[in-house]
Amino acid sequence: MFGSGFRNLIIGKGTYIHSWVDYKSALLRGHLIVVSIAVGIVYLITDWLSNIQGNAPYYVGVIVTSVITFVLNRKRKYKFANTLFLLIINLIIFLFASGGSNETGIYMLFVISGITGLALFGHKDRILAGLFALLSLILFFLSYLFGISLRPPRDLTQEYIQINFAINFTISLITGIALLYFLIEVNQSAEKELLAKNDLLAKTNRELDRFVYSASHDLRAPLSSLLGLIEVAHKTSDPAEINQCLDLMRQRVNNMDGFIKEIIDFSRNTRQEVKQEQFNLLIFIKEIVEDLKFAEGMEQIYVRLDIAPDLEIISDTTRLKVVLNNLIGNAFKYHDPQKEQQEVYIKAQVEEHMVRIDIEDNGLGIATEHQPKIFEMFYRASEKSQGSGLGLYIVQETLAKLKGAIQLRSAPAKGSTFSVWLPN
Repeated sequence: MFGSGFRNLIIGKGTYIHSWVDYKSALLRGHLIVVSIAVGIVYLITDWLSNIQGNAPYYVGVIVTSVITFVLNRKRKYKFANTLFLLIINLIIFLFASGGSNETGIYMLFVISGITGLALFGHKDRILAGLFALLSLILFFLSYLFGISLRPPRDLTQEYIQINFAINFTISLITGIALLYFLIEVNQSAEKELLAKNDLLAKTNRELDRFVYSASHDLRAPLSSLLGLIEVAHKTSDPAEINQCLDLMRQRVNNMDGFIKEIIDFSRNTRQEVKQEQFNLLIFIKEIVEDLKFAEGMEQIYVRLDIAPDLEIISDTTRLKVVLNNLIGNAFKYHDPQKEQQEVYIKAQVEEHMVRIDIEDNGLGIATEHQPKIFEMFYRASEKSQGSGLGLYIVQETLAKLKGAIQLRSAPAKGSTFSVWLPN
C-alpha cells in the first residue's frame, strides 16, 4: 500500500528482519498504527464540529497508544507492541460500546479487533491470538447483552449517529480488507516457499545421483593410480625412478585434496546460512591473489588490479572467497605459456545497487561449443583439464545463494573474461 519510505519509517532504514512473516507483520502493524491515528484525529474533529464533549481523552489515548506501538515496533518488541495495542484498543471500543448507541455500529470494531489479534500474533503465538479474540467476544457480550456500562448513557443526535456509523463502517471495511490481504499474502508466500522447496529437493536428488557417481569415479581414479605407483616403487631400486614415483604420488594426492576441498565448499554452500558483513574489496582480492600467485609455475603471470581503494561492499566473505578463488585460480591455471606477456586483469565497479567484478585473462580461452556447459556439474571443457569439473558449478550455485550472477565471454587463444554481479 505504501512505498519504501513507509517501510523505512515503520521498521527503520537498513533494518533487516530475517523472518518474512515477522517482516509482513511489522508492516501490517504499521498500517494499523496509521489507521488508528487517523481514526483518533477524525473522531476528535467530528466531536468538535458536533459539539460533543468528554470523548477527547479516549481519542488521545488511541493516538498515544499508536505512537507507543510505533516505537516498540521499530525496536523489534513485536509481542509487547501487539499486546499493548490490542489491549488498549479493545478497552476503548468497550468504553464506547457500553456507553453509546447500538446504531453507531461500534460493535463492528470488536470483529476487526478479534481478527487483528489473529493476524498480528499468527500461528507462532496462537494462544495469545486466541485470548485476544476471546477478549473481544467477552467485551462484546458484556456491553451488548448484559448492558454493563462504564460510562453514563448519552443523548446523541441522529446526524451524529449517522456520521459515527459511516466512520465505523469505513474503518471496519478498510481494516478488514488490509487484514484479509495480509492473510492471503502470507498463505501465498507459504505455498510458493513449499513449491520452491519441492523443486529444490527434486533438483538436489538429481544432482546427488550424478554427484555420487562422478565423485566416486574421481576419488577412486587417483587412488588406483597411487596403488600402481606404489607397486612400481616397490619393484625398483633406482633412486631416480623412486623419486619420479614420489612426485607423481604427490600430484595425485594434491588432486584428491583439491577435489575434497571442492566437495566441502559445495556442502557448506548448500547448508550454511548467508552471513553478511562489510569489508574492503581491494584488500580482500589482494589476499586471494597473494595466496594463488606464488603457486608453482605462476610467477610469470602479471596481475593488474583496477579497484577503488575505498570500495566497501556487504556480502558473505566465505562464499565470495570460494567464488573468486575459483575464477582467479582458473585464470592462472589456464594461462597461455606461448604468450610473452601473460596477464590477469581484475576490475571492480559499482553499478546502481550491484557490484561488478571482472576477471579477465589472455590465456587459452574456451571453445565456443563448450561455453554453454561449463557451469554444469562435473563438466570438463577439455580432456587435459586439471580440475574435477566442480569448480564453476560451485561458483554458479554460490552466487545463486548470494543472489548474484555470472557471465562468460571467451575466445580460443585470446582469453576469457568472467563477470560477476553481487547485490550490495
